[in-house]
Amino acid sequence: MMGDMDADNLNRNTVPSIAINGRFLTQKTNGVQRFAIETVKAIDAHVGTDAYRALQRRITIMAPPQARDFPTRNIPLRRVGFLSGYAWEQLEFPLHARGQTLLNLCMLGPLVTRRQVVVVHDATVRAVPDNFSASFRAAYGFLMPRLCRRADLTVTVSEFSRQEIGKWYGVDIDKIPICYEGGDHINATPADTAVLDRLGLRGKNYLLGVGVVSINKNINVLLQAFQRANLGDTQLILTGQRNDSVHGHFAAIDSANVRTIGYVSDAELRTLYEHALALVYPSRYEGFGLPPLEAMNCGCPVIISDQPALTEVAGDAALQCGIDDVAALSRLMQDVNTDPALRERLKRAGLERARRFTWSQTAKMLLDACINLRA
Repeated sequence: MMGDMDADNLNRNTVPSIAINGRFLTQKTNGVQRFAIETVKAIDAHVGTDAYRALQRRITIMAPPQARDFPTRNIPLRRVGFLSGYAWEQLEFPLHARGQTLLNLCMLGPLVTRRQVVVVHDATVRAVPDNFSASFRAAYGFLMPRLCRRADLTVTVSEFSRQEIGKWYGVDIDKIPICYEGGDHINATPADTAVLDRLGLRGKNYLLGVGVVSINKNINVLLQAFQRANLGDTQLILTGQRNDSVHGHFAAIDSANVRTIGYVSDAELRTLYEHALALVYPSRYEGFGLPPLEAMNCGCPVIISDQPALTEVAGDAALQCGIDDVAALSRLMQDVNTDPALRERLKRAGLERARRFTWSQTAKMLLDACINLRA
């Protein structure tokens, strides 16, 4: 699919110049920006090895002028142009990167360029449109199908997303390879155990819900199941900012044991994973589903819905229930709350499963994809 050239036979005569789309350095860090950040870190590490040394001085991050700093050892950051947002990406980025292979990690890239790799994470804008503003839907609705068909290579992060891209954007999925995400970044930051004292959780039992800001996270089913489980003093801790327009039934959950704690740092999140009875993640729609993989890396048992991307990534290492099955989710919460042996089994299975997904593998696949566009 990508030719027969790889890092083992790179030399200065065959290696392309690569420009990484650095627009993510102007954006708030959500799922796709996390993908970009961790992938570029791993690419930077690869470029420092013998296998990819020919890419040194031939790979650059190009970003808008307002981009924040991004420390790297082997890949320089160049701020170029005068614009921002879509305008910078569509007009100035391809101008300054002309003659190079473009690597776009956050869904979008310039329509005028063919020689580029675009990572399309999901089709959420089409599949769950209520998650997004009208202007956002319009921009993506125009750009995505055209970009997927025009780019030399479209890549996605799961088989489920590959099918969704074909369904919603009319793309030939046989030409779309899968590049799984990693979860090992969560272990790179030392745990900040002070968060347990700040939240009064030290020595307490709690279940964890991560990222409750959008409809597809299925927060109301989670809350109903927790109330039904009647777990005594066990708390449900929810990270992410509550949005009343999304979580309209939150006020109907009359429980002092449900707490929303807002944004947490990676160091705090690692601690919360490491001390939770389980991560409970009954999402309705995911392109990949990073929190369960993060949790597994931390030895945290995981409960997921049977949404296809989640089951694809977690396999048998997580407990599963139907997306809207409140009773089944409630029973699984009761099980992890009362059964230490079950939690230990899930911990071991999760750690083993997580070893299959690393950012180093993600970076290698994308670097080889860029190299093979020229082969």
